[in-house]
Amino acid sequence: MIRIMICDDDPCFATALSEKLTALASKYDDELDFKIGPTFTDGGLVLSFMETMTFDIIFLDIDMPKISGFELAQQITKKNPKALIIFVSAYDNFVYQSFAYSPFRFLRKLHLAEELPAAFEKAVEKCVSDTQGLSFNASEGNITLRPSDIMYFENDRNYYCIRCENGVSYKCRGTIKSLDSVYSDKRFVKIHSGYIVNLEHVAEVLSGTEVKMKNGAVLGISQSHKLDFKEAYMQFARRRYSR
Repeated sequence: MIRIMICDDDPCFATALSEKLTALASKYDDELDFKIGPTFTDGGLVLSFMETMTFDIIFLDIDMPKISGFELAQQITKKNPKALIIFVSAYDNFVYQSFAYSPFRFLRKLHLAEELPAAFEKAVEKCVSDTQGLSFNASEGNITLRPSDIMYFENDRNYYCIRCENGVSYKCRGTIKSLDSVYSDKRFVKIHSGYIVNLEHVAEVLSGTEVKMKNGAVLGISQSHKLDFKEAYMQFARRRYSR
């Protein structure tokens, strides 16, 4: 089941958004189950509710009293790091500020009819792909990992290491060249003969020659992969911040 939550201090808009999401979800009736709601008008109530419940997709207004959508996103990420956060705002200029909170999408309220369907489709697609997982033959045995849990792959002579978000690493026999199946997921891109990174976990691009990952690791980008990485990263950014 895919659980969806909405927080907006305008109850009329929250209700309208819930109705639009219900209509979009109905197209998946034969394939997926959705739970849309509850809706909240107060960020504090969201945090209290999330003590006992997790969500897959969360729609957040940004300009709210007491707790802004940005502040709420920070707290939600600590409690529910796998949730896809979609900011919804009447103010276009917030899109640039939102980058710091790594949202899945940014939607404009005045253009919701045009922008919501594609954002919803991509969010559902990501939720489904993360449940399928990628399988590897590691030293510990056969393992299956969600793509979003993998930060990067690192070559180690006749082995490669899988560095995961939770700090755990797995060592597998083979080389990065043998990981062709990984590229079917557009989040992964090769930046060097020794590294494949998950673009979701790139915290910063340093002068075009290095990337800093969210775990603090700094990885070099080789000259031969520089253009491919730049194009992949730009496409990733467009998908995430498409308007």
